[in-house]
This record gives sequence, C-alpha cells and structure tokens, in this order.
Amino acid sequence: MTAPSSPDLFLLSLFDREQWCPVLQARFEVTDRARLCRLVGAGSEAELERMGFQLDDAEALKLCEAFGISLDWDALDFPDREFIVDRVRPIQTAPYLIHTGYELPLLLDGRKKLAHFAEPYPPMSFPGEHRFDHWVAAGRLHKEVKLEPFGDEPTKAGSHQGTRRVYFTAKSEEWRIPAMKLVWEAASRANGGWNEYFERLEGMLFGYEDWQNDWWIETGLCGGGFGGMPFCCAVDSQGLAWIEQAGYRALPPVVQPQLILDDYDPARPLPEQLARLERTDAAALAIFSVGWQSLDLWTEQAAPCRMPAARMPELNALLLRPIRIIRLKPQAAT
Repeated sequence: MTAPSSPDLFLLSLFDREQWCPVLQARFEVTDRARLCRLVGAGSEAELERMGFQLDDAEALKLCEAFGISLDWDALDFPDREFIVDRVRPIQTAPYLIHTGYELPLLLDGRKKLAHFAEPYPPMSFPGEHRFDHWVAAGRLHKEVKLEPFGDEPTKAGSHQGTRRVYFTAKSEEWRIPAMKLVWEAASRANGGWNEYFERLEGMLFGYEDWQNDWWIETGLCGGGFGGMPFCCAVDSQGLAWIEQAGYRALPPVVQPQLILDDYDPARPLPEQLARLERTDAAALAIFSVGWQSLDLWTEQAAPCRMPAARMPELNALLLRPIRIIRLKPQAAT
C-alpha cells in the first residue's frame, strides 16, 4: 500500500468575456489527477501543467460536486461567460493582485496605469483585444501598436513574421509608453542587462504600489528572472579575506584546476551543501547571482558543476550584485 500523494492546488475561475477577466475564483486540492482529467477533458496528466481548460455551466457544476468546490455564481448572471480550470501558478501566491489577466478593469478603475501585450503576428490582434478597443473608441483608453519584424533570423520558424506590441493607458497617462521603452533601451545597453532597478521602474510605470514592488523585488532576488541564478562556492580563510578586500564584488582566484559550484538553496542544510561542494573544511560559503549566459562557463548541466579555474575572471564579470557570505564555525581540533 503506497502513501497518498501530496495534493495539488488548482483554480476554478468564472471568466467574464465583457470585462475580459475572472470575476469569481476558488482554489481546490486534487489528489486524484486522473479524475480531474476526465472532468476537464485533458488527454493526459501532463496537460494539466501546460494549459487551462474551458468548461460550461454543467461541466463546472460536476467539477464542484466532485471536488467539494464552493463557488456561488448564482448572483453573477451574465450571458457571455465561461469557466476555466488551471493550475495555481507561483505568481498567484503574491500577497496582492498581480495585474496579469485583470488589465482591463484595473485600467478603467485607475489602479493600473499601463498595460503591455506582446504577441507574434499574424494574427493582428490578441485574445480579448476587442474589449480594450471598445473603451479606446469610447475615449477612456489610449492605444499604441508597434510591429517588430523578425527579419531573416533562422530561429524564427513558422508563419509568424514578428512581434506585435500593444500598449494601453488611461487618458493623460500616455507618457508612460515612451518612458517604458526608454527603460527597456537602457537595460539593453546596461552592463549585466535587466536588474532589480529596471524592474522597479517598470513596476512603477505599470502602477504597482511601493510595498508591492518591494515584495516583488525581494522575492525575485531569491533566484530566477531578473534576480539571476543563485549559486554558491566554498572559500577558505584567504579567499574570504580576498572577497572582503574586493568589496564583495568578485570571487577569489583558485589554486585547484577547477572550481566546484552549486545552486544555492537556503533550505538545504549547510553540512549537505558543503558535502556537495566537496569542501567540508571551508571557512565560508560565498553566495552570488549570475545571469543565464554564465551556463557556458561550466561543463555539467546539472549542479554541482565544475568550472575551469582560468575562467574565474569571466564569472566575476557576470556577477549581478554583491556576494553574500555565510561564515562557518571552525571545527574543534581532535
């Protein structure tokens, strides 16, 4: 007899096609994925991770009965609607409403100052664009469209010819569009590319509050996206002194032919982390963030990985922010 698997979180949403956003949602736990597949029409359990599923009223009612979902939609009687079932995504764990998927009502309410959509073209519209255009025609919203052709790039396969960027703002907020373009241009020319400072500027232009930007950036710096990939390596006392003298902006040279690097997980016990780095006698753990281009510096795809010592200057050039240090207690002599 096997132990039951951990429940997965899914989201049932009532989607209003007029406002082009969910207006009622409920999370529910799923331990029987095969049953969920049958109810939503998924061909396999893997499809549950990749895509959302549209349901009509009768199908949504069966889902609610099967998984004990409480979603009172009787008072929301509007004709142009559908139900959507999707996996709860990490972005939905934020302590505030992320604008994605709610752009239109937030723009009209003044809570969102700028919306940006980027899709390959053709077609010359994105799903729901006609609802935004309704308010453009009514004089409530401003719209700008920019086409960016792919050109002759061999990697752009298929029938798409380029990227179509669409911007919406409330009236009198049009200045945010050229400001956003300027931020992106500055990031493309900056050493190290996009970082938390550009991310904050973008969030401010979108209309997020300061505390929301603070949370987003602090979370992003923990790894992935603009925060870069968090890695670590072990250093001895001389290496630690070298990092301090360098203002925590560079890793020290190594004597060994190769440097062992590992992805940094704050939940991983230190003894385990040091064992993965093959340095149980280290004086400190150096934690640093690098961009995705750094993957070319080491041989293995999976961490822990090894980098030739001669490539240390290249790694230092890719550091995104100051190195963090976890000092290790010296072991007692035996």
